[in-house]
Amino acid sequence: MEILRGFGPLDPGSTPGEPAKLFNLQPSLFMEEIVKLMFEAGTLKLVPRSGWFKIGIKNPESVAEHSFRTAFIASLIAYMETKDFDKACKACLLGLIHDLNESRTLDLHKLSRRYVKIEKDALEDQIKLMPFAEEIKRAMNELMDYVKDADQLELLLQAKEYSESHHSAILYTKNLKFKTETAKKLAEIIKKSDWRWWLELE
Repeated sequence: MEILRGFGPLDPGSTPGEPAKLFNLQPSLFMEEIVKLMFEAGTLKLVPRSGWFKIGIKNPESVAEHSFRTAFIASLIAYMETKDFDKACKACLLGLIHDLNESRTLDLHKLSRRYVKIEKDALEDQIKLMPFAEEIKRAMNELMDYVKDADQLELLLQAKEYSESHHSAILYTKNLKFKTETAKKLAEIIKKSDWRWWLELE
């Protein structure tokens, strides 16, 4: 039987990650596949955002931490742009999983990508394992601009925070480009803001 990379056996004649075949598994086996995916998502807590190593940050945030704030920001942008709570929730989910593939590939810095070629889209394989795979694909076609803007805003926020001790962190934000008006406005406010706003309460 075919073996899906790290996800156990599929029905004979299936292709890795094919949702129809996964749903044809016995309920207990299908649930096992879901549990394996849940464990895999947890490994993102151990995967560092590698680009920060280049400027001497020894313990950068994990991909999981980055994904959490990206998801939150994506929901805000989507709602502020559309006033549609359903779209905001879907954008939030997309933000949570937008780097899920890095549980398999790790986080590759842009310099690394010049030399390392990923032969297959890991995220596509992972989405095929989800019971709402088709809904995810439709949401990606409609809402990914919000997630991409959120991803960049999260980078801007993190760079501002790191710049307190590593001034060069802000250099990572010089080429940011946003698609939505909401993200553009938020970015301008972030650039002018002190991330230590809570000091006002001291």
